[in-house]
Amino acid sequence: MKSVIINQERMAYEDIGTGEPILFIHPPGMGRKVFEKQKPLSTKFRLILPDLVGQGDSSFHEGSEVSVKRFSEDLVFLMDELHINSCIIFGYSAGGIISQYLAIHFPERVKALILSGAYPNVNNFIFKTEHKLGIYAIKKNKHFISSVIAKSHTKEKEFRLVLKEHMMKSNADVWKEFYEESLHFNCKDQVRNIQVSVLLIYGSKADQINTHIKFYKKHLPSHQIHVIKGETHQLPTRRSSEVNDLVTQFLMNSLN
Repeated sequence: MKSVIINQERMAYEDIGTGEPILFIHPPGMGRKVFEKQKPLSTKFRLILPDLVGQGDSSFHEGSEVSVKRFSEDLVFLMDELHINSCIIFGYSAGGIISQYLAIHFPERVKALILSGAYPNVNNFIFKTEHKLGIYAIKKNKHFISSVIAKSHTKEKEFRLVLKEHMMKSNADVWKEFYEESLHFNCKDQVRNIQVSVLLIYGSKADQINTHIKFYKKHLPSHQIHVIKGETHQLPTRRSSEVNDLVTQFLMNSLN
């Protein structure tokens, strides 16, 4: 694990492999360990795996800003520190809102976009309720929600423990505010400005997320969509081999 200092806060990250760089952006509270099963991609690509501020092994000062804008600017700073002019962005779940923000507001820094379980906004009652329950659970019992999320991501007991222990390091206030940012984020009017190639990956059973497929089909200028049958939202961990194959095929085609 390496780190950089941003505004007197430490951002922890891993930097493995060589080739075209892929920057991975995690959902609230989970940190970089949620992409542990993407590490085989390091045989073909350079993987940058950060913990966003206040999450995982990254530090946080009370009163510091927690926002999509701030997270995005931190990642641009990290790219500068690593002398990366532009890279592929991989965003999972709410990590996808930061990914889309980067592609919209820092287009020169994004070479291609990969989104697993992406959405431009939280647009239905059940999805909003899930976010509000997450916010409530974090405030009440971080240990409980860490266990629930880890269990939903894998049946492997050892990996489940890795995920849970990493989530327990996350600052509860940052985690909660990241959820709130996700709940109120909306880039529907700006998605058409994303000019890079986009790979969208969904699980066929992720009903509240899949409602956004039609929107992206209509508004993204250049995109591919893959729906993995019989699976829910947690694709990077539960169906990692298929996700990794899709990433490799997409990048081999779109970057040539």
